[in-house]
Amino acid sequence: MIKQQTFPKETNYNWYNISNLSEQDSAKLQTEFNFTPDIISYISDRHERPHYDYDIHTHSHLLVYDVPIWPTNSIKHFTSHPITFLVVGDNVFTFHTESTSYIFDEFNDKHMRARLAEANDVTELLMIFLLYSSQYFQRAITQLDVERNGLDQKLSDDIDNKDLVELSNIEKSLVYLSSSIQTDLMMLHSLDHSQLNFTKAARERLDDVLIESNQSSEMVQISHQVTKTLSATSNNMMNNNLNDTMKFLTVWSIVLTIPTILTGFYGMNVTLPITKSPFDWIFIIILMVSLMVWLVILMRKHHFF
Repeated sequence: MIKQQTFPKETNYNWYNISNLSEQDSAKLQTEFNFTPDIISYISDRHERPHYDYDIHTHSHLLVYDVPIWPTNSIKHFTSHPITFLVVGDNVFTFHTESTSYIFDEFNDKHMRARLAEANDVTELLMIFLLYSSQYFQRAITQLDVERNGLDQKLSDDIDNKDLVELSNIEKSLVYLSSSIQTDLMMLHSLDHSQLNFTKAARERLDDVLIESNQSSEMVQISHQVTKTLSATSNNMMNNNLNDTMKFLTVWSIVLTIPTILTGFYGMNVTLPITKSPFDWIFIIILMVSLMVWLVILMRKHHFF
């Protein structure tokens, strides 16, 4: 659906917001705005990586920018999807799907529309969009840090498979976010050599976007290192607990072989020592318990458990 957005005051640019591009929308963009089939194929590709492209024939500027997607019931970790900006003259077209609509839902507020209307030209408006889009990465990283800190507290007490799955999802999320931030940064740096005519105010906005994205990049790298350390520590603890369990079972299996051996000998139907008295079984039990206690003391002395 193509919708021309309005501002609280008159501006020298227009904003067209397109959600879930359909075939009818594509046909309308080609007939009314002279979009080429190549441009349509770019903006309809939901797997397009962040980049900047300039069409010399239509004088259009295409920008693809990744934004984070929060976990769902089907996908338990953060991912990223692209949003697309197309600047043609004094018109800016924004393309998004339902999963990325939250970026532009924020601008439905009248106060946010007033802030957008403060832009002097279309390039400054574009940078405002990118600035607000880049801030969502820090929100996602902050949420992951809170979840990881909760798992860190469990680690000091006890950790189970469910906690390890959550920790694995956090690691996956950070990998996705890190990849998206890096490709976004590459796209932003390419704007320095683009055909966009940045005003001084727009250039300052671009610097703000770069600062925000660099901060997000540093945050995600630090968070990733901490998460990897926590994951390695949890694995070491589980391996250590497994070793303790195996050591305990091994020790007691050895200790319990003593009564098995003695009862096996004296269960044979042959002549054996101390089998003439009806109280010999008491001696055998005392001998068995003594050997077991001696073996336990010996193993504790040599730190077997």
